[in-house]
Amino acid sequence: MFEDVALKSEPIALSLYKSHRESLISYAGRLSGDPVVAEDIVQDAWLLLDRQPASKPIREPLGYLKRIVRNLVFAQARRSRYEGQIIGGDMTAAVAQLPDEAPSAEAELIARDDLRLVMDLVDALPERQIAAFKMYHFEGMKLREVATRLGISTSLAHLLVTEAMQLCDERRKRGME
Repeated sequence: MFEDVALKSEPIALSLYKSHRESLISYAGRLSGDPVVAEDIVQDAWLLLDRQPASKPIREPLGYLKRIVRNLVFAQARRSRYEGQIIGGDMTAAVAQLPDEAPSAEAELIARDDLRLVMDLVDALPERQIAAFKMYHFEGMKLREVATRLGISTSLAHLLVTEAMQLCDERRKRGME
């Protein structure tokens, strides 16, 4: 009936939609089980069909439109099942399946012990190195800001922070042995 129709030739594409609208709604209704959803799906299918480039002719536009309707019905069913699991499902069970992001008591104790060890190591450093290290790592200052505040060059500030970090790391590793 409609052979090699370019979809953008609106009178033919629109007449295809108008002449087969009821049968498409019936088809979508049988697939979906819901006449209200079927109406929306047929309209969405028409919009998708209408957006096809005019340069691409379709041999069987009605078959193509039916395929779009079928795909939209199945996509709607999948979406409804998923939403039903999320919305209509047991929230307690859904929350129970979420991974617990809180650290274990053991991990918390280890982290506190590591922090205490590092703070003890930092406090054992020379005063200017402690100041540079704390400004950079705890206060979030940039190296040039640390240098300005301490009245030293940026390269010296970098050296102080880097050496402090290396010393802390070495002593922490020795403390773990």
